[in-house]
Amino acid sequence: MKQSYLCLMLTLTMGLFSVLHGAAGNETMQGFSLKSTVKGDHVLQFSIPEYDMEDITLNGQTFKRPFINGAGQMSLVGNPELPVLTTFYAVDPGKTYRAQVNIISSEFVENVDLLPLQTWENVSTDEIVSFKRNVNTYTNLTAYPENLGVVSETQTFRDLEIVTVSFTPFQYKPLQKRLEVITSAEIELVEIGSVEDNSLRPAKRSRVFEKLYRSIVVNYDRFISAEEYQKPSILYILPSNSSNIMSTLNSLFNWRHKAGYVVNTVSISTTGSSVSAIKYYIQNAYETWTDPPEYVALVGDASGSYSIPTYFENWSGYNGEGDFPYSQLDGTDLFPEVLIGRISFSSTTELATIINKTIQYETNPYMGENWFTRACVVGDPSTSGISCIITKEATKHNLEELGGYDDVRTVYNSPFPSQMVNNLNDGLTFFNYRGYWGVSGFTNGNISGLNNGFKLCIATVITCGTGSFSSGTSMSEAFIRAGTPSQPKGAVAAVGTATLGTHTMFNNAVDMGFYYGVFADGLETPSAALVRGTLHLYQTYPSNPNSFVSTFTHWNNLMGDPALHMWTAVPQSFSVTYDNSLNRGTNFIDIHVNANDGDDMQGALVTILKGSDEVFESGYTDAAGNITLPINSFAVGNMSVTVTAKNYIPHQGMVQISNPEANVNILANLVIIDDDGNAPSNGNGDGVLNSSEVVELTIPIHNFGTSSASGITGTLSANSDNVTVTVSTITYGGLDSNETYYPTDQFVVELDNSVVEGQDVELRLILADDNNNSWEGILTYNTAGSYLDVVSVTVIDGGDGVLDPGETAQLQFSLSNSGSVNATNVMAFLNTNLPALEITDESSVWGTILAGQMTHSAEHFTVTAEEALLPGTMAHLFLTITGGDGFEITRPFTLQIGTVTVTDPLGPDEYGYYIYDSGDQIYSNAPFYNWIEIDDRYGGIGSQIAVIDNGNNGDDVTHVTLPFMFRMYGQAYGQITVCSNGWIAMGHTSMQSFRNYPLPGAGGPSPMIAAFWDDMITSSNGRVYKYYDAANHQFIIEWSRLRTYDNNSLETFQVILRDPAYYFTPTGDGEILIQYKTFNNTTTGNYGWGQVHGAYCTVGIEDATATRGLQYTFNNQYPTAAMQLD
Repeated sequence: MKQSYLCLMLTLTMGLFSVLHGAAGNETMQGFSLKSTVKGDHVLQFSIPEYDMEDITLNGQTFKRPFINGAGQMSLVGNPELPVLTTFYAVDPGKTYRAQVNIISSEFVENVDLLPLQTWENVSTDEIVSFKRNVNTYTNLTAYPENLGVVSETQTFRDLEIVTVSFTPFQYKPLQKRLEVITSAEIELVEIGSVEDNSLRPAKRSRVFEKLYRSIVVNYDRFISAEEYQKPSILYILPSNSSNIMSTLNSLFNWRHKAGYVVNTVSISTTGSSVSAIKYYIQNAYETWTDPPEYVALVGDASGSYSIPTYFENWSGYNGEGDFPYSQLDGTDLFPEVLIGRISFSSTTELATIINKTIQYETNPYMGENWFTRACVVGDPSTSGISCIITKEATKHNLEELGGYDDVRTVYNSPFPSQMVNNLNDGLTFFNYRGYWGVSGFTNGNISGLNNGFKLCIATVITCGTGSFSSGTSMSEAFIRAGTPSQPKGAVAAVGTATLGTHTMFNNAVDMGFYYGVFADGLETPSAALVRGTLHLYQTYPSNPNSFVSTFTHWNNLMGDPALHMWTAVPQSFSVTYDNSLNRGTNFIDIHVNANDGDDMQGALVTILKGSDEVFESGYTDAAGNITLPINSFAVGNMSVTVTAKNYIPHQGMVQISNPEANVNILANLVIIDDDGNAPSNGNGDGVLNSSEVVELTIPIHNFGTSSASGITGTLSANSDNVTVTVSTITYGGLDSNETYYPTDQFVVELDNSVVEGQDVELRLILADDNNNSWEGILTYNTAGSYLDVVSVTVIDGGDGVLDPGETAQLQFSLSNSGSVNATNVMAFLNTNLPALEITDESSVWGTILAGQMTHSAEHFTVTAEEALLPGTMAHLFLTITGGDGFEITRPFTLQIGTVTVTDPLGPDEYGYYIYDSGDQIYSNAPFYNWIEIDDRYGGIGSQIAVIDNGNNGDDVTHVTLPFMFRMYGQAYGQITVCSNGWIAMGHTSMQSFRNYPLPGAGGPSPMIAAFWDDMITSSNGRVYKYYDAANHQFIIEWSRLRTYDNNSLETFQVILRDPAYYFTPTGDGEILIQYKTFNNTTTGNYGWGQVHGAYCTVGIEDATATRGLQYTFNNQYPTAAMQLD
């Protein structure tokens, strides 16, 4: 038994501290966190997770072996066996790095014999095959390993370059038998050279993958590049006998193309019919195409008349089928390069049904009633336990709180089949089942008997056997095949799980992650949501125990078009404005989009398409709802206009391009650019618009009409403030039909020094003749210029290179010019929105920064951090960079104040919460342990709460009315939900979550106070009490003498809510005090085939959206600022 006598205070601190959204240091993975948001500052903070020293007897000797849950091994056989931890980090391509480790704190273990790494046979058998021990290492004076940090070579994850950073938090001196344990450190990635960049990653960024990157790459948000996005792209893999189904498929292909997708199709008669041949084709497309596929759809069953083969895994013994390996195009990790789905059918009628359902669902949804905020969650606890219901309550919460759903139906009791059928027939956007093999009696026959029509759902039935599609008809296949082309039913997409060997806790993790991806991350397609589900599984079990994460990633498969855009709200309608009649030769179209409420709509995808890609252009509307798309065709005919956006019915319009008698316009591809040094031009003569240049433009015109035009004049204008047309009007004269004319006069355009690399300059030429006809054409140029950015910030303080509270230091900035033009007369001015950070020397000079070069500032900025600032505060600063001729750009960045140690508070989160523990005694907000016993069996005067939890599936909650209104994350609550499993939910919930997960995130109720979130029981004398301490204006909940279900360990702790009317915080939110009398964090779990969820306990808070919060501990890992509870 451990008597902890520790306490945590969760509070909000006053205005010295600016809260930066996504502040570095709050996101951790395997003990790593990001120190700074400056792109060039490659520094990670490390705090060691819980570790053990195991005794291993081998070769007649007892050795010690350090162990960290989820860690790998870095040692060679015969060398000391030490754990290694890793994280992913985004870097610039073509560069190499080494790890420079700065140890902040450590402790020592004396007189320890470390186990040499053996082969598995040496450790697991009594017979000594050949004991391995590297004599040179064990008799060397040098500490092992010599390098604690290792950086891998760069690897490609879709369009992102990453490295794996590995850190060994142990260093051993064999002759002294002394082991140093590094408890906290900073790991800097130091650039050491460059290598030829031979990566075949896509040249353009993928919008589809961006939200997935953010879930795994610790520094992705600060690493977003300026590269353009690729066009949406999908590849359909067809069966060998696809000729007789092309007429059906073409309707889907045509719709996808109209909606902006680059659509490619290929038959396996071309690729080859083996899985390796098909994957080779996909990989070649990924590596070589201009717009590589983001989605891959396998059109066919895994067997039968129309087949595309699938893979079978060999980890589990079940040899389960799965399509995921098709998406692993860069290694065998669990992060796909494309999003995969299978349009599975066994007859042409089934295919026609699936295609019609898909197109109608997206383009013409049933609007006869509001079924778009209706869903059904089903949890059957009879075999797989109460966690199925708890998981469904979490999904229900996401639907209601994050998705705004007002009709979420629950089915938790029999008869299950009839209730499921009735709810499906009413029409649902999502149908979500968690239970066991057999789906609680619900069968494919029930699906074929549905009558929900075009009210089609996304079905997730993640349990045994629902996705075994390699033979027979799985339930996920039955859902999408149901109905006929004219009378559809069932689902438009479905996720099922292969084999009969699935397990509840892994199924639950995938299930929760799917819906968290849809409603918290905003993912729009079921294929992306499924990847988010498997990534949530990886985050929950990062060590991939017994390859279960790999197995369940492989087993869960999507049936349906992977690019399907899901409805998550009532569909709205656009108002789209454009000319529906254009003259032949017009080289652009202006389109304006208004949202349903009449406001200008930003981010709508607009596509124009004519013929067989005679015209195919797309782009996203700007903040004013506008977009201009080029028309690079001189042919008459119809051109489609399609506008799409999340939860909007697509706009499908048509433009008629005709040829009137009088019709004159520019020939943009024949314009002559004169930027030499002969006046009036003044440039470098490269034929490209550069900053600071004066250019002459000879713009030819052509008469596309059938009659002549006379008295033609042209007036040129620019759309940019930093581009001026100084000679804007010239006379062209007369032009016969089909005649081209190059004028002898030129337009003159000046670009000032503020033009940056890659700026789009649009010039518009209005032509008019003497018969009052007018025409308009555009010229678009991508300019060359300088492009300045902050590469690094160095703190010069004569000490540790960190600006500490109470310290004055100088900041030296390094700026890079990634443009193609030299930047001259460069200066910069520094300011901040943090009142507690004073800047005295506010300006500095760089002079000239050559193109492609980096330069340090000649002078330094002087800054002073006030004493009251908390170590770890992320100061938000702004560097305004100016140059010759009016160049100006502002670059935001963050600077960490001080070095966080265990004696500092944890936080803040995005709202402003901090967690102070009883080890933070240098701060006035630090709590002092003062146990308030309210258990009447031990002299307390509290009232017992009716919470009874006798073990497996016995989890219990009760609802308690508060004696005062308590605010949390800006919301006032008069009631709380208290669970036997060590947590409080604000407001009312029926969830009984016993499996703990990271905070914030999927799983569990929201908002939540997790005091000791673990699977616990009240049997063996455990009780839960409440008490209102009116004299001190605080309300107490105590979990007294409960035990953990896994190891029967004793736990006693309490949560104290303080009345905000008497305890002041800047936001008016209430303070939360958590005290531990007896604390035993022992739930390690079991990951053999009799799996038990481990992950120790979770302590922390999260808001109602499950997107903001603070995690003090999960899986026995602690951030640097968190004192270990033991």
